[in-house]
Amino acid sequence: MTIGVLGTGGIAVTLATMFARAGHEVRLGSATGASGAPGVTGGCCEEVVAQSSVVIPAFLGVQGAVQQLGPWRAGLRGKILVDITNPFTGGHVDFVGPWAAGGTEDLAAAFPEARLVGAFKNVWWEAFDGGPDSVVPDIRVISDDADAKRTFLRLCAGTPFTYVDGGGLDQARRVERMAFSGVSSAGLFAA
Repeated sequence: MTIGVLGTGGIAVTLATMFARAGHEVRLGSATGASGAPGVTGGCCEEVVAQSSVVIPAFLGVQGAVQQLGPWRAGLRGKILVDITNPFTGGHVDFVGPWAAGGTEDLAAAFPEARLVGAFKNVWWEAFDGGPDSVVPDIRVISDDADAKRTFLRLCAGTPFTYVDGGGLDQARRVERMAFSGVSSAGLFAA
């Protein structure tokens, strides 16, 4: 099963490298087609979506992901789409919109033929900078598609984090807000 990670930022390269180290075939999609990650094949985003069974878009925010993924809507049909976004405000001090709006549920509505899984939403990106430590909580994985969730959890088995079933998509807002408890983006314990 090929994992496609879309984006060239730190979290995209880190996730691609993590899954490659776990023994998976990983493709990193970018505008230039370059990989920038050890053990990872590069390609343009459209190519990576077409050739991957699991797609992890690492774009800024849910709306950014919806906009960027729009041209590849047909290519996502039936594939596992892993949402790693959180609907934070610019200063990462609150969430945009009310409790019941945004997040993984918005991505599910935008791509109803994809098999949506939410993951890496209850931790800050720094959790992936150099690997886990004692303050990194278990990674909560959410989905209404039980088979997609099981498949994704199997793919995560060789990575250095602990993953737990976080429930269905109705738990998205709760899991997303977990990032505000525990470790903040500055690496300090939140009050």
